Amino acid sequence: MSEYAAHLAQLPNASPMKLPIIDRIWRVRGAIAIDPVLGADEAFARLDPLVRTADTAVQIEGNTLTYAKDNPAAQDKLATFTRGTLTLERVGAGAVLRFDLFSHALLMAFLAPLLFLGFAQLANVINSWEKTGAQASEAEEPSRPVKALHPVDQFLGAPAPDDPNKAKDKEKDEGRHSPDEGYFMAGLFAAIYLVGRWLEPWLARRRFRAALSGPPAT
Repeated sequence: MSEYAAHLAQLPNASPMKLPIIDRIWRVRGAIAIDPVLGADEAFARLDPLVRTADTAVQIEGNTLTYAKDNPAAQDKLATFTRGTLTLERVGAGAVLRFDLFSHALLMAFLAPLLFLGFAQLANVINSWEKTGAQASEAEEPSRPVKALHPVDQFLGAPAPDDPNKAKDKEKDEGRHSPDEGYFMAGLFAAIYLVGRWLEPWLARRRFRAALSGPPAT
């Protein structure tokens, strides 16, 4: 277990980001109803196979379980949520498991569109700069005359000569930097974040319910 994971395990309520709006980007909170006859020891014993995977630090204090993952494996069912806190609470005659989870994957998916939008805007700035330089160069350079087609060639239906000025404009356009790829990638990661922001918490709830409904680990 790394020192980073051990440090997080000792700070169950620590959050590196204190701003509520930023917290909502990568933090998932919720609660699920559980069998009121389950005590904290038995509930955490049932959750143990789900939580205690390779390179995961787990700490239990009373009714609270805190975990921190260091480079979780792809097959880890909680790999998206690299650290979190699970608390068993009594609510009247019933009981609930409250969870507070943090996802670096959701944070990266949220920031990625901003990065690619920056690339797209940079391409636009470069295009504008190159266009300004090209226009200044064209103002100093006289336009090339178009070669006239011989009357005999015209009679025979020969095609007109290419305009060298249009060819130059075409070469200039082909050399431009397109921002389309940046916009596409920004939209793709934005869609990934929106889907993941709904899907991953739903999967976590389902996995917690499934673990709590099964027998405790031996």
